[in-house]
Amino acid sequence: MKLFFLLFLAILLISSQVTAVEILTNGDFEQPLTNGWDESVSASNYTINRATNYDPDPDYEARAYQGTGSGYARLYQIVDIPATNLDFSANAKLYAWDNSGSAWAGAGLVLSYFDYSVMLLGETYICARSTQCPWSNSSTTHIIEAADSAWHDYSFNIENELTNLSGVNPSDVKKIRVSLYTQIYHC
Repeated sequence: MKLFFLLFLAILLISSQVTAVEILTNGDFEQPLTNGWDESVSASNYTINRATNYDPDPDYEARAYQGTGSGYARLYQIVDIPATNLDFSANAKLYAWDNSGSAWAGAGLVLSYFDYSVMLLGETYICARSTQCPWSNSSTTHIIEAADSAWHDYSFNIENELTNLSGVNPSDVKKIRVSLYTQIYHC
């Protein structure tokens, strides 16, 4: 059996200018997930929800979880961005595990970069992966490994992050999808 889950506290995309502006709707998950967030799923054994007991603090966190089977579960939001000079920050707990040589699992906080027509240009995965997980670095994908399965703060400037994606022209990036994403195969 493979277990794959992702816990996610707060996501913020803020402008790097003097005044910070949050671009995501309900990025702290304090309102129901139907406010600002959408789901895309190809799995049968999954849960996407929010609760206050995933982290010791009293605030809400969102969770995407998959158990056995195959497929993916995604909680996401696509936002128009004014420019790529944005600071991204999130607090996440990532965990992926499998117990079979023919299976794999991955859990990630994924930033997907799109042009005006919502054509995918590239992605950044902050993730935990089991040994066989095929997610890997390429000219359009950058993998940032979670240090462990504890809560960690992640932050970076989008413009700087795009330098890790040689196949993406930063001036073409007009939208970003922020996702809690889980994917498993043959679990």
